[in-house]
Amino acid sequence: MTDLPRRLSALLAELKRRKVYQVGAVYLVVAVAGLELVDVVVPSSRLPEWSDELFLSLAILGLPLALVLAWVFDITEEGVRRTTREHADRRQAVGLTAVEAPPRDEGIREAPVDSAALVVEGVSHRTSHPATMDARVVAVLPFENLSGTQEAEPFAAGLHDDLLTELSRASTLTVISRTSVRSYRDTDKSIREIARELGAGTIVEGGVQRAGDRVRLNVQLIDAQTDAHLWAERYDRELTAGNIFDLQSELAARIMTALAAQVTPAAESRAYAPTEDLEAYRLYAIGRDLSVDRTEDSLKEAVGYFERAIERDPAYAPAWAELGLSLVALLDYRHVDAGEWLRRAESTCLRALELDPGLAEAHAALGNLRSHLHDGPGALRAHTRAVELRPSYAGGHQWTAWVNLLVGNPQRAVEAGRLATQLDPLDPEARANLAAAHLAVGDAERAHAEARRSMERHAGFDYGRLIEALALYALERPGEGNASLQRMTERWARSWPDAARAFGRIALGDEAGARSRLALLQAAEAPFKVGLVYAALGEANAAFEALSSAAPLEWDETLYLRYHRSSPLAGLREDPRFRELIRELDRSWGVEPGVDRPVP
Repeated sequence: MTDLPRRLSALLAELKRRKVYQVGAVYLVVAVAGLELVDVVVPSSRLPEWSDELFLSLAILGLPLALVLAWVFDITEEGVRRTTREHADRRQAVGLTAVEAPPRDEGIREAPVDSAALVVEGVSHRTSHPATMDARVVAVLPFENLSGTQEAEPFAAGLHDDLLTELSRASTLTVISRTSVRSYRDTDKSIREIARELGAGTIVEGGVQRAGDRVRLNVQLIDAQTDAHLWAERYDRELTAGNIFDLQSELAARIMTALAAQVTPAAESRAYAPTEDLEAYRLYAIGRDLSVDRTEDSLKEAVGYFERAIERDPAYAPAWAELGLSLVALLDYRHVDAGEWLRRAESTCLRALELDPGLAEAHAALGNLRSHLHDGPGALRAHTRAVELRPSYAGGHQWTAWVNLLVGNPQRAVEAGRLATQLDPLDPEARANLAAAHLAVGDAERAHAEARRSMERHAGFDYGRLIEALALYALERPGEGNASLQRMTERWARSWPDAARAFGRIALGDEAGARSRLALLQAAEAPFKVGLVYAALGEANAAFEALSSAAPLEWDETLYLRYHRSSPLAGLREDPRFRELIRELDRSWGVEPGVDRPVP
């Protein structure tokens, strides 16, 4: 019964939106005028005396019909159109209620809020985007720091990330990842431009103010198709860790209710406060923001912040999980050597899961560790669990695509890669994974296009450059492929530029120049690239000997051997020894090859 006033308010607002009131009023005016006309005409005509009673009866019976037609149809610029149920349900779901502002607190500046956000019924409906924009694709823009002080920045970033995490538990929402939305932190682009670029139908924006021991959050939910503010809320809280987590849980619940979202059963009981230490939360928020860039410097700096957060609260599970993710990323990109770093990563990932088995990031960290250790099945199990807990977890889908590529399941990699890029359209790593997946299934044109898109967002992104080179080879553009490999500079790329220069020398007929590069690769102890150069020189026996000695292959070498079908491997692929190389590759990733497993 407590929900009755809200439902009644929503119904009345919907009646107004569909112009039922207007139609009823116009109908009554016309009917009254008609009755007066009948009173004048009937006495002076030969019409029967009961004509006025007939007209009155028809007018009364016609009123419900007119109201029903007003409810079902809209008069638009394109003519009479049926009112879409999706649009009507969406409006009814958000409640269309005005916001009741709490009392103003001294010391906290009043943030400007568009009046259209407070009275939704008064918003004009301008030209909308195409109907393909899905209202349940949600982009939460970075919260603006309205305090004007750097001190409040971590709390704004932390609240934003926590809201994204909460919303991504909903199985019926697609929540754009923080990697993509953070690009709009200081943008001048309009809501419609942002929504178009991200493919979002609903935008959440807000601002955070901190004054002493108080924090205020102003949030607005915006329909990207109409640019209409569906509702706005203002939350005032005492600044404690517990209040911050309560606030983001309350806000996430409000948004999910507005969009009629459903939470996955695996994540229904996830609302909790992972720490009571406000300083630990601040350190964690700074580290999480730094880790998004995934450069050596940013990852190492993030590691320091996560470790300081854990020092303050040793039971802070999300800090352990993010620390594990950062440590494994440093290992994967070969920014650090194994040994002590690997031992730290192992203990960190296990500790995160021990503290919170229901934390998606903890499973993702373990999955990344498993793939680093060449345990493909274990990695897939962990990432599958992560996306069960958070269906809109872009990282979980991205790493699922990645591991499927490594173990030789390219079609599954395409499916997961598409999901990852939908959730994180501006992330270069997700885009490069999708490019690799398209290459793996034989679509070199799309692979090249996606690889180029990955590098548009990150000019020095060597993973994207590697896939671009492989796509160019497949498109029979070897000179451009060699040039792409030669531009690689990251530490993990190591000997690829020298191998590409050797390929170029061979293409020019300069065998002496190629063998000088071969000597450099042998001195650098790069047996896989040595094998490729021997293959390009036409020396199959030497090529197979070097390639066999390279096992276990690194991730970049794995992708090359599995999915590169042109020179120099083209001359080796029909040899039975190549099939054995693939079988050994499968075993090295924990995959049982089987006698019928096809060579990609």
